[in-house]
Amino acid sequence: MKKVSIICLSVFLLLSASSCSSKSNSDTAVTTAATKQSAVHANAKAHSTEVIDGVTYIDGILIVNKTYSLPKDYNYGLTNETLKAFNKMKKAAANDNISLEIASGFRSYEEQKVLYKEYAAEHGKKEADTFSARAGYSEHQSGLAIDVNGADFSMIGQEDMKWLKKHCAEYGFIIRFPKGKESITGYSYEPWHIRFVGKNNAKEITKQNICLEEYLGITSEYQV
Repeated sequence: MKKVSIICLSVFLLLSASSCSSKSNSDTAVTTAATKQSAVHANAKAHSTEVIDGVTYIDGILIVNKTYSLPKDYNYGLTNETLKAFNKMKKAAANDNISLEIASGFRSYEEQKVLYKEYAAEHGKKEADTFSARAGYSEHQSGLAIDVNGADFSMIGQEDMKWLKKHCAEYGFIIRFPKGKESITGYSYEPWHIRFVGKNNAKEITKQNICLEEYLGITSEYQV
């Protein structure tokens, strides 16, 4: 009888221990999940997103890339602020014997559609996607982007491109598709393609040596 009691007591203790262990593991899993959820919410709140008439603004910055598109009828030309900043930069560059010209500024949805179709026919869609935007996903349609002195990979390393990289932030521009960020921006390195984001943003992005996607915590990937 005494032996049976001891066995029963042992079984009871084992079951209790097992129950406590299961409860502990369960509590840990819940705590971990809650922690992860909090982290996701915190990250989501790190940047403010607003969509106005089909145009996305993140932290007040108009964004268009492979994830975020513009409406077909978004057709306002190169913005006055962008053009004014470029002209100031052009004048400063001239003082350093560097010539800066707008090779390509605003492009409409239809213009981009034709251009991308030509590139896709010549190089294949996969390769075209590395250097040309599909219609509706081009920064040129925003009126905030400029191709300076051309759009040719042979320009890499030229003095005008070096000057642009060194000074464009002083006028509110960034090199939109910087070297080493291809997997994030979704595009090849283009030293000639600048994007107006305002002086404060441009200086901070340049200082951190990051691209616009990293600065705003967003992706650049086509969904279809």
